[in-house]
Amino acid sequence: MKSHSLTGFMIFALVQSLTAAPAVSINGTVTKTGGGAVKDVVITLSGVSGLSATTDAAGKFALDNIPAAVKPSLFAQPATFKLDGNQLLIQSADKEISGKVVVLNTEGRVISSVDFQKINSSSAAISLPSLAVGLNLLKITLNGKTYTSHVMELPGVSAGIRGTSRTSAPSQLVLLRSAADPVVDTLIAKKNGFVEKRTPISSYSLDNLSITMDSIVQVTCNATTLKAAGACRPNHQILLGTALSANNMPALAAQEFNFVTPENEMKWESVERTEGSFSFGSADNIVNWAQQNNLKVKGHCLVWHNQLPSWVSSINSRDRILAVMKKHIETVMGRWGNKLHSWDVVNEALSTDSDVGTGNAKMRPSVFSNLLGEDYIPTAFKMAREYADKNNMKGMKLYYNDYSIDADNDKSRFLRKKVKDWLAAGAPIDGIGFQMHIGPPNNIPTVQSVKDNMDYYASLGLEVLISEWDINLCGSKVTSAQQTEFYRGITEACVNNPKCSAITFWGVNDQNSWLNSFSGSLCNGGNSQSLLFSNGQKKPVYTEVLNGLNGK
Repeated sequence: MKSHSLTGFMIFALVQSLTAAPAVSINGTVTKTGGGAVKDVVITLSGVSGLSATTDAAGKFALDNIPAAVKPSLFAQPATFKLDGNQLLIQSADKEISGKVVVLNTEGRVISSVDFQKINSSSAAISLPSLAVGLNLLKITLNGKTYTSHVMELPGVSAGIRGTSRTSAPSQLVLLRSAADPVVDTLIAKKNGFVEKRTPISSYSLDNLSITMDSIVQVTCNATTLKAAGACRPNHQILLGTALSANNMPALAAQEFNFVTPENEMKWESVERTEGSFSFGSADNIVNWAQQNNLKVKGHCLVWHNQLPSWVSSINSRDRILAVMKKHIETVMGRWGNKLHSWDVVNEALSTDSDVGTGNAKMRPSVFSNLLGEDYIPTAFKMAREYADKNNMKGMKLYYNDYSIDADNDKSRFLRKKVKDWLAAGAPIDGIGFQMHIGPPNNIPTVQSVKDNMDYYASLGLEVLISEWDINLCGSKVTSAQQTEFYRGITEACVNNPKCSAITFWGVNDQNSWLNSFSGSLCNGGNSQSLLFSNGQKKPVYTEVLNGLNGK
């Protein structure tokens, strides 16, 4: 399991003295992946026009003289934390502090915790719970606000900070961003030859911000199939996939793809219509076909409010829904074990007033959220990870999947916050699936908004996947020219984002698209023309995707 949780938090590191007055400036250093300063990087802010800085030979920059209009966005200096022996020393502007310290390992499992109540902040010293050897995550709740940091416990020596053994003097913990702090802007780093880096920031007063940029490796390939083009870059393998049903597994799918998602066959209603009575025949057919044709399989999906049997929806006990959810997750995952590459653990947990992602973003009401609250999401991921680790599936990828999160809208902004909350709660999420149903009934993003959202989750150390891609031409909401632009531009966005790990089209041929018969698609039984093939023949948009993957 990768320690994905810590990478994202580091982006927001605020190492500030408690007593220093905040300067209205942002400074930091830009390095390239693998080490080394990057000169001549242009630094700007998305929300503040006319302000820029350029890195020097040491990779350093400073955005000074931020206009007075943005100064109210400054938030108060955070508390500071130091380690002295096994004592966590806390300094806070609050005279009296209460809270909790939780120690987690890199997989998000709680090692130990300690509560403290009404301590005078001028002399606050908390006996730190025991640590595990290696990297630990500290989650510190202080007067209702949550901070996170990390500390290294080395074998045979006392705890150290960031891999350095502790000296006799108190050591400064790296203070990380509070999960409750708002994102006020996006810092943009640009330089030819590098992937543009967009970093959400929580304040206009940041000191020693660390930004890492990836070099663009100009690789031009001549692959003649989608799967070969996705695999042509040695350092960035992209799986190319499609959704299939048990009664429609065309040979074309095996020729063009190396990744498959069962469209409906693994959903709760399909595999456990009656409690405790599991039926896997149709899903088995897809898994067996995929293995015979050397395709990886993503399971879809373990916990979803829709296509749920009535006996689950009618549960009214917290303990019972937890037990049912655990049994379902373990039984379904256990059916195929390592035959599967990954799972969509939780699907579509958020809602808005419209399917296009605007208006009143919130947790979606369901039997799971009604009985367990938002905690059902970290709980489901922890159940899946624990079962996988105990049953020789340590490499299993666990994803969150949703629609209309690729545009800049209420839902995408809400999900950004929620994902950080879930990670802070220890959810072992490996990646975010962008369904990317573009056009009715879902949103119509811009290529730039897709890039921005991909960059955000990549900045948290998470994989990003295009998980259910189609572009619907019904209803004339999307033009043919736009469809071409989206297929080419978003493919290139994935190629240029090192954390983009898979592209899955939601079907092979236009004639079999779910959109053709879905009421909200505006197709009215017609042809959505949403995919790359029509009756087994390559369409012009196929060439756009292939060329994008090939770097042509």
